[in-house]
Amino acid sequence: MTETAKPRQGGKGSKKGKTRRRKPARAPAGAPPGRIVAQPGAHATRLSFTAFHPGGLSHPEDLDAALAILAAPPPSAGQDAPGGGLWIDIVGLADTARIESVCARLGLHTLSVADIFSTGQRPKTEIYETYVHVVLRQPLSTTPYVDEQLTLILGDRFVLTVQERPGDSFDPVRQRLTVGGPRIRSSAGYLAYALMDALVDAYFPVLEAYGERTEELDDRILDGAGDGVIGEVHSLRRELLSLRHTLWPQREAVSALMRHDVPYVTEELATYLRDVADHSSQLMDMVEVYREVAQGLVDLHLSMMSNRMNEIMKVLTIIATIFIPITFIAGLYGMNFSTESPWNMPELKWKYGYLYALGLMLCSTAIMLFTFWRHGWIGGRQKTGARTPESQGHQRGRQDGAG
Repeated sequence: MTETAKPRQGGKGSKKGKTRRRKPARAPAGAPPGRIVAQPGAHATRLSFTAFHPGGLSHPEDLDAALAILAAPPPSAGQDAPGGGLWIDIVGLADTARIESVCARLGLHTLSVADIFSTGQRPKTEIYETYVHVVLRQPLSTTPYVDEQLTLILGDRFVLTVQERPGDSFDPVRQRLTVGGPRIRSSAGYLAYALMDALVDAYFPVLEAYGERTEELDDRILDGAGDGVIGEVHSLRRELLSLRHTLWPQREAVSALMRHDVPYVTEELATYLRDVADHSSQLMDMVEVYREVAQGLVDLHLSMMSNRMNEIMKVLTIIATIFIPITFIAGLYGMNFSTESPWNMPELKWKYGYLYALGLMLCSTAIMLFTFWRHGWIGGRQKTGARTPESQGHQRGRQDGAG
């Protein structure tokens, strides 16, 4: 049973100008298991068939011809086991009836068919009696990070891949199939490994782009970027968190193919899958490192803002401190006491009293500026004889090296 879900409308507080992940359609609460929910705005469905064996490669036009080739015993090409298999690649989820028909011909469970159309799932591996159902996420863009669900089903001499939209990372695998390497055409299991390996390797350029973006933000913060950079840092952290939520279960999904008695996964194939799991672990390590660096960028920005505020407060404090004696002198000579008494500011009747007051103000200012400079508060000069922890550590290092 198929139904088309209505797209969700933005609420009153929805914000414009932000790229958000498209929410997948879901079956209503209480719906029976295996109910298919068509995705709104799904891409047109396109099927391609590739039949391969060690001796050759062909592209059947429809499913009947592909299954006929799969049922016929392929030429052994001088090997003890015939090998080979069929790769069915489905792109686009618009034609639900056609996809259901293909899945039914391959003997897939209704829950597996429903999982194909439920595009918001986390990566996982499910073991059925006659096939293996693997859900993965493949990247579509680097920054901002956007991905889509990829369903890979490994059965008896066939591999089924279902993608949401055109564009994938399988071109190297297609080229290897066309060239005719003896290993890539050996079995459907090895083809499934090659597809998963290509998908996992596609994440390395994504993380390299995030590494370059992190270094760029670090340079901008050190160069004194404004408050707008903190929004970019938070966006970076959010995207890295989304990557982590993808790569963590994806590593577990690949590892599950080796931990269980999985059909069609031989010991030799498990050896190759360990390499895919190792690459997934490397990706997780890179994501964790970049997340820590992104958190450090927040702390660095706050520290730079605090240092800038301290510099401003220091300048204002120095200016205010300089004007304290000037204000005192001006206030002292501004008192209107009688000048008849010799104790009441005789300078008021002095010929050079005004110049004397100005000179006193200038001398006090010069003395204070010299004192600030001697203590290293202005001019970038540190007080003579003062040792910072860095200089003490450098001095100890020089002594150790001399010893």
